[in-house]
Amino acid sequence: MTKIKYAQVVMKITPAMKTALEEVPRRGGCYNWIFLHQGSMIPYRMLEDPEQFDVINVNMAPADQLLIKELHDKLKNSSTLLIANNDYIAESWCHWQQLPQQYMQLQDLPDAVFGTEPYQTSCLRDDAHCIPHPHWVKMLKHIGNDDLNPKGNKLGVMYHWWEGNTYLPSMVLNRLRREGYKFESEIYGYISPGNDRCKSWTRIMYDRLSPGLTYPDFIRALQTNNFLYEPCHYHTYGRTTVDTAALRIPTVGTDRVWSMRHCFPNMSCDPVDTRTTLDIMRHILKQDSWLDEQMDYAYDAVEFFNYKNSKDRYMKMIDDTRKKVSK
Repeated sequence: MTKIKYAQVVMKITPAMKTALEEVPRRGGCYNWIFLHQGSMIPYRMLEDPEQFDVINVNMAPADQLLIKELHDKLKNSSTLLIANNDYIAESWCHWQQLPQQYMQLQDLPDAVFGTEPYQTSCLRDDAHCIPHPHWVKMLKHIGNDDLNPKGNKLGVMYHWWEGNTYLPSMVLNRLRREGYKFESEIYGYISPGNDRCKSWTRIMYDRLSPGLTYPDFIRALQTNNFLYEPCHYHTYGRTTVDTAALRIPTVGTDRVWSMRHCFPNMSCDPVDTRTTLDIMRHILKQDSWLDEQMDYAYDAVEFFNYKNSKDRYMKMIDDTRKKVSK
């Protein structure tokens, strides 16, 4: 089967979802399955005939979890497959205030379950598939980074609201400055300062604090940096470092991010290994042949996340699931 009739069923379509679906270029993540399969996003209350679809996908986020039981019951004895995915970092599941037993029982209902990175997937049911969400790599490479390459020194730092950690990134940047490096710094994704346990001094450690941006604006902002620092301590697939690999933006960061390990293997390390992090940054700032080699590697490796390879992985899951269900 090379083409399926696909629907992403949600509790409701929020304004943020509408914005994401209309953005060009498209941000990486779950919604790209809709574009890849030329499918639809449908609020549950408007889903009249679920059996008209080959596949119905539900995200196992708290807001949509209730739909899994409803759809499972409606699709009994149907050829329509119910697929559930979780793309939330496993370290944040505790914030859902949900019994672990309840969450595992919920996973018994879909025909297949997938996660988006290996460690997260290992926390799901035993036969869960590991399938990162697709990325519009072709468009990002078309955009490129030649016209907007910065002339001066500017360092971008990613902030993750669910982690709320700016302490070690601030120390790293401060140590670079103590060595005589001069640069501007901007922290991206600073949408929830209340979660920043270091907010009392974050504002004085960075030249600019950037809140949430639309994806096109975020891409333009990334392109103003000499390199990006991704200091995430949690395990995640890492959409932003897929962006930077496709845009040829040097990126140093944590080896807990799958796309960092895959695209930037020599530019990633343990997030608390500050000495190695600084060594990598110094290499980047030299702008020598080593950096060219790393970026050439990342530019090729990022194709792993493109639409074609993502579709191949998804369709293999579908084919394997159909064989399993038919037994």
